[in-house]
Amino acid sequence: MKFICDGEDLKAAVAIVAHGTNSKTVNPILEGIKIEAKGNEVTFFATDLELYIRKTIHADVKQDGAVLLPGKLFGEYIAKIGQGQITFTSSDTTAVIEHGEGNDGNFSCMPINEYPDLIDLNTKPLFYLKGADLREIINKTTPFTAQDNARPVLRGALFDVDATNNTLTAVALDGYRLARIIKPLVRPTGSAKLIIPSRALEEMRRMLTDDKEEIGLIVEKKFVQVAFGSTVFASRLIDGDFVNYRQIIPTEFNCNVVVETAPLLAAVGRAGLLSGSNKINLLTLTTADKSLELFANNDMGQINERVPANLDGTNIKIAFNSKYMFDALNTITDEFVKLSFTTPLAPCVVTSAKRGDYLFLVLPVRLG
Repeated sequence: MKFICDGEDLKAAVAIVAHGTNSKTVNPILEGIKIEAKGNEVTFFATDLELYIRKTIHADVKQDGAVLLPGKLFGEYIAKIGQGQITFTSSDTTAVIEHGEGNDGNFSCMPINEYPDLIDLNTKPLFYLKGADLREIINKTTPFTAQDNARPVLRGALFDVDATNNTLTAVALDGYRLARIIKPLVRPTGSAKLIIPSRALEEMRRMLTDDKEEIGLIVEKKFVQVAFGSTVFASRLIDGDFVNYRQIIPTEFNCNVVVETAPLLAAVGRAGLLSGSNKINLLTLTTADKSLELFANNDMGQINERVPANLDGTNIKIAFNSKYMFDALNTITDEFVKLSFTTPLAPCVVTSAKRGDYLFLVLPVRLG
């Protein structure tokens, strides 16, 4: 195999597919990056059997062929070469990368016949989303997926596709908090419920470069596949039944508080600094006349904060893990946020004061 390509194109392609390799696998073949030259294109592949990434670039292909190289070493080497034209030549055992006069790197090839087949779903997308909507969904769900292995279905976000109403409801929860966001679908072909791993969603965000582009999600054989220009990304879906999130979210409240987002976020952040030595980072909120009071303390001292607020309903005193409340507020991009309470032991719902497409639910901590 032999081809000539632009060095920056090669760097970008290898950097993208390298995220599909697995350096901790017991199968060393999954550490490799497969390179295939054909026609006037070179395609790079990588997979760890959970994620599948394919990237194609234009090149002057002198001889068709395919090779498998050690992903980590090859990727680090390519990242450090200079700009300019690259000549790539390989045999069955060795690959040579020439860059500049007298500069080259030689790499031993891995057994390509042992490399797994790449996923390539050819059906029509189940639905399309605007790039900006997909980015917002990822930003507002992945931080709230579970990080442990206790319940695998919670390590991803639910995509509840409703073709009848042309909506996608994305939900993530970790047992202590829940995030839900609703976005309009474009040309849905059916309804479905998918659990996409948080790692896969984070990779989608990294590949998403055009917020105006319509992104099609293909779902087939327990996989989801997305194309971002010349990059094709696929992920295995999480198998199982997601929590019935509709039963968790309260619909009636005894107290609604509207507060300016930035001052409240800053106050919660300051209170969280002091409560950091406590195991649960306790933050107490108390509604008062035209204000919301915040209190945190430990053996080093205490912090009292007061922010202006508009109250509708009965007063309440309630406590939370300060980090969870900070994370909730940090997802609100609008000027004002609404906190909705039922009782001191019931979940609090955090939403934008103007938008209803996104909400965050956080469980309280029982006051002693």
